[in-house]
Amino acid sequence: MKAEEINLKTTGLQILAVTAFLGLGFLLKGNVGNVNEVYALPLAKQFADPTWVPGDWYYNEPAGYRLLFVALFGHLAVAWGLLATSIIGRLIYYILISSGLVLLGRKLGISLPPLLVGIGLFLFVNHYQGMAAQEWLVGGVESKSFAYSFLLFAIYLMLGGQYRLMALMLGLSASFHVLVGGWAFLAIVGWLLWRRRKDFVDISYVGSVFLIYLVGSGFAILPVLQQLFNWTPTGTIQPSYLYVFIRAPHHLNPLSWDSDWWLLPSAYLLALAISWFLLKRQQQSEESSPEYIARKSLAEFTLITLVPFVLGLAIAPFDTQGKLLQYFFFRLGDIMLPLNSCLLLVCALEQSFSGRKRQFFSLSCILLLSIAVSILSVNFYHSLLALTQFPSKEQGVEPEWQDMCTWIKTNTPHDTLIISPPVEFVNFTWLTDRPTIAKFRLTPSVSASLAEWDERLRDLSGNINPWPSKDNKKDKRSEIRQALTAGYYSLQTPQVESLMLKYQSNYFVTRTEYQLELPIAYQNSKFIIHNSK
Repeated sequence: MKAEEINLKTTGLQILAVTAFLGLGFLLKGNVGNVNEVYALPLAKQFADPTWVPGDWYYNEPAGYRLLFVALFGHLAVAWGLLATSIIGRLIYYILISSGLVLLGRKLGISLPPLLVGIGLFLFVNHYQGMAAQEWLVGGVESKSFAYSFLLFAIYLMLGGQYRLMALMLGLSASFHVLVGGWAFLAIVGWLLWRRRKDFVDISYVGSVFLIYLVGSGFAILPVLQQLFNWTPTGTIQPSYLYVFIRAPHHLNPLSWDSDWWLLPSAYLLALAISWFLLKRQQQSEESSPEYIARKSLAEFTLITLVPFVLGLAIAPFDTQGKLLQYFFFRLGDIMLPLNSCLLLVCALEQSFSGRKRQFFSLSCILLLSIAVSILSVNFYHSLLALTQFPSKEQGVEPEWQDMCTWIKTNTPHDTLIISPPVEFVNFTWLTDRPTIAKFRLTPSVSASLAEWDERLRDLSGNINPWPSKDNKKDKRSEIRQALTAGYYSLQTPQVESLMLKYQSNYFVTRTEYQLELPIAYQNSKFIIHNSK
């Protein structure tokens, strides 16, 4: 009993150490700023309080796959505000992520200092964490954050053969984010069919595992059915094309990635191969040990997660409308290969040494961690100081913009729609508590709504066609943003009046250098708010 208590305390302390490490790096970094929190948390707030911005088209869309996330965090956002929700939400999921990583590390036989070094390699060597598709594991709080947290638990339980609990964790992962959990489900099932078929000869046991998964994934079932069977509008541009090639090519379209994108995946595959070579050489006499089996199993699972990635690469040249690519073929492998390669690499290095050499390796890890923690602590301190001015540059808010938003909040009716630029100031709604027409970054999750998103952006840019010619071999988001912004600031007075009439708005936000022949309701050194005559 004493040994179990000591083991539990050790695990708890390790989780605390990893959580502190993640917190130093990310807890106060860009809260509600240039991360997905800028729309994920307002969506949660609007879900909990539909009277907040009842006239905003984007924030009143159905919760869809985000339902569990917005239901859990919406009331917190209403009661305590977006900043507090960001910090609390991050802390909760950092604890979950840390717990999964520590349990996984213990299963692999990695001590704490090398584990932290492996996590640091994964998080800080590559800016995006993912190897090609700019996926990430640790950052702002959103539905995907918790999906990955439960996935780590599922992998740990998979390695240990605890399949019922594994199914529950996989189900919860899908409930928080259907694509993360869905691809993880397929990868784990693939590995189990390959390596553990003998564990599933009992049909009743298989049925119980699958039933537990269905219960855990209950929040994912409706979004899947809606995506598969809902009517999708037909038009000159398909919703899937807009999403894959216009809005998110950096995640979904490998033809638009940099020509050297393959270097990082190759480096991680090399690290995985070296790790496996070292581990196999060191443990030839212990091939039946639980740690060896876990390491081998994790390496195999990592390779299986690359199957959708490779399949996506094969599909890309032929899927010219994004009908298949919209399902994020690259997401899971983009995270699993870098993460597991780093973990297995430090594991292999630690196992390669014994006696004094292992002590020296541990001391080297501690030295590296000391340097990293010192740098992270300085950055954390500066981020803490910046939060005293929240919202500030960390959130992309300049003083003049803040002043104008404050004026809107205090001097316009609560249900007034304000026309604002289609690209700039994604934070407009949560700063003003007022609805706006559309933003390029705020893409609806429902396919049927993408046609209206397209129409609204065209309206805001003077009915120009902001989308470049259908050349899918380049990421043209920068050109699109420039075209939308230039179109908005080129609107003439009659066009603005037509916009006001169509969207029943009395206010139009512009910069001082683009004045119109309309009354001025507010002006500072950078911004003007025109109102209707």
